[in-house]
Parts: sequence; structure tokens; C-alpha cells
Amino acid sequence: MNVLFIFDDREKSSFFLYNLKKGTNQLIRFSPELPSAKSTLGSLYTQLPIDQFLILFSRTFSLDVRKYLVLTKRNSLKAVAEAGLDNDGKILITVQKEFMALKKRQQFTPGKHRLSLEELDAYISYQIDEDGRIDVFERQEDIIRLMKQKTVRPRLTSITQNYGTVKEFSGNNLSLKDMVKMGTGYLAKGSAHMDKLNVPVAGSYQLSGNFPYAISSVDMEKNKAQLEQMIF
Repeated sequence: MNVLFIFDDREKSSFFLYNLKKGTNQLIRFSPELPSAKSTLGSLYTQLPIDQFLILFSRTFSLDVRKYLVLTKRNSLKAVAEAGLDNDGKILITVQKEFMALKKRQQFTPGKHRLSLEELDAYISYQIDEDGRIDVFERQEDIIRLMKQKTVRPRLTSITQNYGTVKEFSGNNLSLKDMVKMGTGYLAKGSAHMDKLNVPVAGSYQLSGNFPYAISSVDMEKNKAQLEQMIF
């Protein structure tokens, strides 16, 4: 089963494809700058109804994606505010590498830091870092994972109990059966490593100018070959 998780930040949304096949968990992260239908994924996401976007997404990457779940960045920050902030209005995170956040032009250094919601917004906003890597996916996942640890217990009963809440506060077409299947795969994984892939893959894209970068071209055939090796 393929489920497209969309971290909604309009044109700069991130797209996470969760694949569960024969008990193997896989996660593929797609940049909003990827070319599709003479535009980009991020732009098309803001223009098309979700069902049409899924069809286009599937066609672009030769995948079969029919299930989706959307979480806006605004709601994720709201969730942090409600469940994750300490008394000083900040949250403790671990920065893995030094980078400049384009939003607010803030420099982050490796180590533990206490961030305000405004700083956290900059920390997880999509960008290509100065080293040319798309490590923002890891930063976004860290925050989502942190909130999951604070609010959801890793038990199947919690999935059924929170099904209504998920349906109410996120855009999705997941049935209870879908959620149980995803939850079963997550629990079966335990502490095992999840196979992950960034698209575009390293070495398949060119950047324009100096930092702040934009992706100027992508070798889509190289990316489709990597996807085929991982999914099929």
C-alpha cells in the first residue's frame, strides 16, 4: 500500500511516500521543485484538486498512489504549541548539522537548542542547504516524530481510538482499515531501520547560481530508475 503524506506549505510543500510491501517499510521524500507536466510538484499541488494531483503524481513517477494524508505546517506548529512547548514557550530539539535557515536568515549549529515556534518554523521550512543537500526532510520528520512520541502511544488500540481525530484534523481518504495496516507495519518495524530515498537523488539535479539555491534541472530517468529499484 502506498500512502502520500503531504506536509502542506503551499508551493513549498514536501511529499513523503510511505510504502508498505510485504512488511517492509519504505519512505521516499519528494521535493516540491521536481518537474511535472511543464510545472513543478509544489505549484501543481496548489492548483489541482487532490484526486487529480494524485493521478498526476502517479503518472510522473510511474507509481500507483491513491491514498493520502495532508498535514499543514500551520497545524503542525499548532500541535507543537499545544503538546510540545515547555514553560518558557520553547521546545528542545537536536540540530544535526550547521546550516543557514533562509526564513529569518538564522544560523543553526549542531547540538541541542531550545527554539521558539517562530524559530521552529524557519527550521522546518523547505530549502536546499548551502551544501546542496535537501536535509530539510530530516528536520521535518524529526518534528513530526517528536509530536507523535508526545501524543500517540505505539499500540493498535490507540489507532482505532484516535481515528476520528485524524479524520477531523487532517485532509485524508484513509479508512480505519488503512490506518490499522499502516500502524501494524509501524509496530512490526520496531527499532529497525526504515529504507529512505530522497527524490531527486544525489547527482541527478543541478542547482542555479549561489545560495539560496533553486533546482534548475533534474535527470528524471535516473530518479525513476532509483524508484523502481526501491519499490518493485
